[in-house]
Amino acid sequence: MKRHFLPLTALLCLLFSTSIAQQTAPVHAVTGLSGAPAASASNAKPARVSRHFIPLTTTTPGDTFEDLAPLKAGLANVHILGAGEGTHGTHEFFDFKHRLFRFLVEEMGYTVFAIEDGGYGAALIQQYITTGEGDPKAILQKEFHDVFQVQELLGLIEWMRGYNAAHGNRLTFAGFDCQQLDAFVRGIRETTDRYGFDGFLPLTGYTAPENDTAWQAYFETRTIADSIVANMPAKPANIPEKEWEQAVWYLHNVHAGLRQFTATENWLRAINIRDSMMAVNVERIATMHPGEKIMLWAHNGHVGKWHGAMKKYQTLGGHLKKYYGDRYQNLGFTTGSGLYRARSEKDNVMRSDHPLVAPVPGSIELRLHQTGLPLLCFSTHHLPLKGKLRMIGSIAATQQFITKRLKLNGLFDWMVYADQTSAARGL
Repeated sequence: MKRHFLPLTALLCLLFSTSIAQQTAPVHAVTGLSGAPAASASNAKPARVSRHFIPLTTTTPGDTFEDLAPLKAGLANVHILGAGEGTHGTHEFFDFKHRLFRFLVEEMGYTVFAIEDGGYGAALIQQYITTGEGDPKAILQKEFHDVFQVQELLGLIEWMRGYNAAHGNRLTFAGFDCQQLDAFVRGIRETTDRYGFDGFLPLTGYTAPENDTAWQAYFETRTIADSIVANMPAKPANIPEKEWEQAVWYLHNVHAGLRQFTATENWLRAINIRDSMMAVNVERIATMHPGEKIMLWAHNGHVGKWHGAMKKYQTLGGHLKKYYGDRYQNLGFTTGSGLYRARSEKDNVMRSDHPLVAPVPGSIELRLHQTGLPLLCFSTHHLPLKGKLRMIGSIAATQQFITKRLKLNGLFDWMVYADQTSAARGL
């Protein structure tokens, strides 16, 4: 008896990628209670409020953007804006990115939204915001990372649907990650079955022996993908060009994902493969929407010009900065205290009660907390802060700060700080 291997990969991919981040990123051992910063931090002398800080009024999406107006001049020549997140599960980060995208659409002519998730699921969301067909909540729950199975993203999708209904389908929802192997293979299979093409059948029809481990199946599948990519069949005459291009794109993402997951001897090579492919995917989106402006939604560690903890980690943002220059800018997010949503390392369950530890001495978060401003934004080039920075992925962590003191303008062009935050709302 054989079992299908590829349908199991979505969960394995997420767990593998997050465990790499936990094991390899240098962290600083911190102590203190969640909620308000520790007493030693709270009693510190208040920091001078720089004229470069832009006080913000709210993270909640709405129709007023007066507080965001100062961003217009700084973003005037930007074509791709990478909007990050200091955790993968903070309500205020997610809500503000919804608000930011509305501002970019209505005030600055942006039309494309792209998220750190797969292109197959994103295409189903795009169909919904264009035609109203499908159930966006069900799509998020089936096709997206569990970190993005949240009400905040669903709210953005519903707004995009309403906007498209009123403005002639101007907005596009896209995905640029390469880890959703099962979904990509389903996408390939749908096209090849529709037109009776069997050139990708060794991949789309693959099953792994029952006694194979997951890693054995990964390696076996990669061998198949390597062979197909190296000997790419010609486009069959009966498959339309657009559908063929999409199927080949799915194939290249499967290939990249398998190369990532089989680079077990070199974790740095593995994560570099992923970010490199994500950059290729963003460039593809830009090519498909020439002249249109794009906002990306991803983790701080991806949109930054470098990761902050690993110099040899070539991030998505680093690739885009090299390719687009000043036409790419990024905006990081961080917070002082509160709770966040993440997968528990103990029971492997998504929970919304994980505490943020107090800002550590020498951290950028402590400096921003001491301003007394509950919500602010600033250009890192006008205010070049330096310090330790909080960075949490999709797995909960008690050690939350990068040890090294970072020059913030070496990572981000802009920073948003919310002093107190709460956990993202799961679906």
